[in-house]
Amino acid sequence: MVPVVSTRKWSRWSVLALVLGTVVGLGVSALGAPEPESGDAFRPAQLEGKEKLYAILDRKIRAVERREATLAAREADLRAAEVQIEERLGELQGLREDIRGLLTDLDEDRELRMIHLVKMFETMRPGQAATIIAASDDALALELLRRMNRGKAGKALAQMPTERAAFLAEQLGGPALMTDAP
Repeated sequence: MVPVVSTRKWSRWSVLALVLGTVVGLGVSALGAPEPESGDAFRPAQLEGKEKLYAILDRKIRAVERREATLAAREADLRAAEVQIEERLGELQGLREDIRGLLTDLDEDRELRMIHLVKMFETMRPGQAATIIAASDDALALELLRRMNRGKAGKALAQMPTERAAFLAEQLGGPALMTDAP
């Protein structure tokens, strides 16, 4: 008879079950065997070998059980950490939405204030508006002039000191009006 070679891989448990089955089978056959005669020196050595094998298998089984317990504890720790991370991620996403809402509110508030300022400057006399805009921060002055009615903004620029009016006009014109000077 030709032995059949299997390509199946054996798991640890399959090998352990095979070894245990063999050992248990030997133990059962030894229990049913007749009592050795007093002159049989082979019998005690055979029992010592089985006991050693049982002890080795018992140690291996306990080591595998310890590894399984360690792996189970690690898996539980990982699951708990994953839950905490997901909770924290949810909190952070909530905070992100809150911040976006606050920024939107701030932008809306800024826009309303700017609209109010533009209306206020448009109702002033050009000389008064020019004095205040000329003394304002560059960014604010430019934003006001961009949003104001063109005619009123032009009158305010005409009433400003020449250097300040030239600077603001240059900034309002932007890169499109600038020429490449040698």
